[in-house]
Amino acid sequence: MTQPETFGRYRVVRHLGSGSFATVWLAHDDRLDTPVAVKVLAENWAHQLDVQERFLGEARILRQADSRWLVRVHDLDVLPDERPYMVMTYADQGSVADLVAKGPLPLDEALRLLTEIGQGVTILHRHGTIHRDIKPSNVLLQSSPVGQRVLVADLGFAKAIDEASGFTAAAGTPGYMSPEQSVVGGDLDVRADVYSLGAVAYELVTGRRPPTPPIRVRPRQLRPSIPPALDELIMSCLADDREERPRDAATFTQRVRAIRMAPNLISAVPWWLRHQGAWARASLAAVAALLLLAGVAPSEAQPELSFTRVPDATGEISVAVPQAWARQVQPSGWAPRELGQTGGQQPGLLVATDVTRWRDTESPPSGIFAGLLRDPPGHHLDQIIDGAPCSSPSRGQRLSTEHWTGQVRQWHDCPGSFTAAALRPPDGGVLLYLEIRQREDQPHIVQEILEGARVEAAT
Repeated sequence: MTQPETFGRYRVVRHLGSGSFATVWLAHDDRLDTPVAVKVLAENWAHQLDVQERFLGEARILRQADSRWLVRVHDLDVLPDERPYMVMTYADQGSVADLVAKGPLPLDEALRLLTEIGQGVTILHRHGTIHRDIKPSNVLLQSSPVGQRVLVADLGFAKAIDEASGFTAAAGTPGYMSPEQSVVGGDLDVRADVYSLGAVAYELVTGRRPPTPPIRVRPRQLRPSIPPALDELIMSCLADDREERPRDAATFTQRVRAIRMAPNLISAVPWWLRHQGAWARASLAAVAALLLLAGVAPSEAQPELSFTRVPDATGEISVAVPQAWARQVQPSGWAPRELGQTGGQQPGLLVATDVTRWRDTESPPSGIFAGLLRDPPGHHLDQIIDGAPCSSPSRGQRLSTEHWTGQVRQWHDCPGSFTAAALRPPDGGVLLYLEIRQREDQPHIVQEILEGARVEAAT
């Protein structure tokens, strides 16, 4: 792609991106000494009158709405080859998609973004427009003197509300568009955008795009620390039947704002989600090298089963796990507030066959999480554990060995087997919280792991 020198009086700096219908360039307005984004209709659509009209319609909507929550259009003109271009606000901090690519967001940040996105969509609805393509890449971020600003963008699929019934072509992005949008000639209203807002909310808090409707995995199954009210709001937005969704973007925004203002909001990103994107991209070679450094220690109690000892990044805690489980290691610690406890970053690690699926409710991997608690509120596991992994009954027992005293609770009827433990060393002072998952219930492995856990230098 050849970079043009100018668009009218706007000097081109560099290419920002391309879509199906247009290309966007960073340019500079030398008269006002400010950067701008210039969106130009693609050459292959230059003579398609319907596409040109859609392009011009987007510019008119954004100019007439003229909201701080939407990308603003400052100018509109035509190139010598008759392609129209619009001059818009430049979003210097990328898009929400860039944020989500790094993993799920702290809850307060996710709720702030959702509130501002909802305000932008509310402006469109009040202007008589359905966006029809709300997704993280269509929400831009701009720096401002008062902090980051959200700008809802890309109205290429936008439709006037009073024209959204009857012979409406299917449009939108799979994963974010409502079921009714996939039907040619479907009857649409603003609740199609409400579905998309719910899909964006799902991704911001879990780090995962929602699955194909009907949605069966609730956000709290992937991130149990989110408020029940937020879980319920997201699932209602994603309802197949639009009658069950919030009635409009304004209602969605009001409910998000109320959730954000609630006291004792646990905002931190849970340890099992924080780095899942990075681990999904990690190579097996890097994982193997880390395990080699950790060293291999065969099990004495089960000579036919090889165990490996894996430390966290600080070396303060370590666990012995079956070598077959230790395909991926996340040793970078955790924050106890993710279980509703006090305290900042603490030693912790996750070792599993697939750390990105640690909270998968249907087919969880085998593995172990270990995290240190320096000032727990009590000695009982019920005061610490992050909720039950499934609805089946559990069996609890006391543990007292040379290295540990504490409580253990096991669930055998979940998908696989789940064990939680709260253990104290003989000298007290700290508490080690453990979660153990197995594809098949093997009590001797649990016993070996509990015996093999160590706190080497607790203070």
